[in-house]
Amino acid sequence: MSQIHLRLRSELSAKVDAASIRLDEWASKSAKEIERVSLPSSTGSVTVGDCFSVSVQSGSEMPRLVLEGCLKSVTGIGFQHKVGEIVCESNVGDYAGSCLLGGRMIVRGDAGDHLGGPIGSRGVGMNGGQLIVEGSAGDDAGHRMRRGEIWIGGDVGDQLAGWMVAGTIGVKGDAGEQIAYGMRRGTLIFGSRVALDERRFSKPIPFRSAYLGLLERGAATNWLHADLLDRLEVCRGDRNIDGRGEVWMPRG
Repeated sequence: MSQIHLRLRSELSAKVDAASIRLDEWASKSAKEIERVSLPSSTGSVTVGDCFSVSVQSGSEMPRLVLEGCLKSVTGIGFQHKVGEIVCESNVGDYAGSCLLGGRMIVRGDAGDHLGGPIGSRGVGMNGGQLIVEGSAGDDAGHRMRRGEIWIGGDVGDQLAGWMVAGTIGVKGDAGEQIAYGMRRGTLIFGSRVALDERRFSKPIPFRSAYLGLLERGAATNWLHADLLDRLEVCRGDRNIDGRGEVWMPRG
């Protein structure tokens, strides 16, 4: 399997749309072939080679793509990613992990708005895989999520998990307003207490489940420790649409 490195040549002066970067398609390509791939930008079309130095190594256990350099102006990294692992060694722009289908994506910094959400008129957001952000994320994270896991190590903005259908989202830090509006099913796990709309979610009750032990052992993050899991409460909703989603948070 190939491990591909993209190293940003210099700070970008315009936004670049990376939604056409597909690890499953690139795994059999040479560095020269990858350099010639065209990417839309806010000032016109550019090539991967214009923005990044490219290297390809063989011998990886699975397809892997590593991006280095400040990626705040790069949007759509990981769009419809489904096989292998993408690692971003810095902050990333909007729509990171949009419509993720499988595999894993790791952001070793902050993410912009619409983390894992749908692009354009698409009606489904993330639909599988695992998306890990070690820093914070912006607004509309997990919008219309259907499957998979999102783990955020910092704070998250407004409208988290809007119209979420299923899947799991964990947030260690604080969350903005309008949490889980229109949530049908799925699970939100918070490392600290959050304010929910009492008209849309039930009152919190103590939560116990054998699943918690499995969750602690298999978690992709280190903040789901036993002390937190032993003092969880659960609220259910969004009751306005007869939703059965669950929001877990520690007792106050």
